[in-house]
Amino acid sequence: MLLVGGEGIPSGVPRHICHLAKAFDGIADVTVISDINHGGYDALAELGTRHITLSGLSSRLSLGHIWRGWRGLLAFLRGSQADLTWIHPRFPSLMGRMALALRLWRPKGTTAFTIHGLPYGKGHKPYASFLSLTLEKALMRTCPPTNIIFLSQDMADRAREMIGASRLARHGIHVLPNCSDLGELPPFTRPKDPTLVMTGRAGRQKNYACAVRLMNHLPENTHLMLCGTGTDTEKFQAEIAGLVPAATCARIYCIGPVQDVRPLLRAADAYLLTSRYEGTPIGTLEAFEAGLPIILADFEGADALVDRHPMGIKIDPSDLETSGKQVTEFLRNARAADRALRQQIRTVWHREWSPDVFDERARALLHRLLAN
Repeated sequence: MLLVGGEGIPSGVPRHICHLAKAFDGIADVTVISDINHGGYDALAELGTRHITLSGLSSRLSLGHIWRGWRGLLAFLRGSQADLTWIHPRFPSLMGRMALALRLWRPKGTTAFTIHGLPYGKGHKPYASFLSLTLEKALMRTCPPTNIIFLSQDMADRAREMIGASRLARHGIHVLPNCSDLGELPPFTRPKDPTLVMTGRAGRQKNYACAVRLMNHLPENTHLMLCGTGTDTEKFQAEIAGLVPAATCARIYCIGPVQDVRPLLRAADAYLLTSRYEGTPIGTLEAFEAGLPIILADFEGADALVDRHPMGIKIDPSDLETSGKQVTEFLRNARAADRALRQQIRTVWHREWSPDVFDERARALLHRLLAN
């Protein structure tokens, strides 16, 4: 089996690929290729999974980088004898499907592509959304039949609506939700003051500016911890400082990437995610696993997470004054909650997104893919 990744920083796609490698450990000979590892694929070494780096697989607006990635991936795929080639990130997925459509790659075995987030629709820039949707329609129409995997049924239904049922009907459509695997949790430590935690790398998608501006509308004793690649840089912190008064900024902690997020999750009252768009965010699943209440922006897929959560709400990023009142009341209730609520939240996680459930689903999907 060949699993194709992209950028090597800690994020959702590398985590998903590592989860797959772990699920297939002992039942398949797995090779992972990705761009240079910067921590995202560290778990592969612990598993003993073969990991090959291939420059050019990360998303970058550079013609030289794109050309290097295209040539390198195409050469690797042409030389591969894998029974299953399973491609994940957006950029390698586009390259792989274009190679299939142009008949530049004729794989020996089965092919599969996981869509980790719809690159069109709500939350995306209009022109980028239009181009992505046009390209997706063309690829779905011209590619030889392959397997398309979504992270949720809602995402699959939305793709069918926007791309067209007839185009998707040519391919095998599957659903494999994400999981989280924090492992053993430290004791919950209630913070002295109301505290929110948000995880994810800095960038437009996560919309950290919304989270920061929200703090203007929360009580003066409320704190926000921002964790993830890029949140500890001078550039990011300067941007944050320019959005809110100094007194508000002093209550926002830019922590950067962390090796172990468990202590931070277990020292917060609730998890916040203000993303413009998502697939199924692993950070939110980790909040479930840690027993945390959740506060999500109204991105596609947020309803499915909030509806399953014993204590979750959605906020409107376009009305932060109202959202602030909503979050203030929510935090008051969250701080008054007892251990039973945290256990209820964890019960939902165990049923829906635990490693055991993921492993079972992934192995069942593997058998279906290889049986086609």
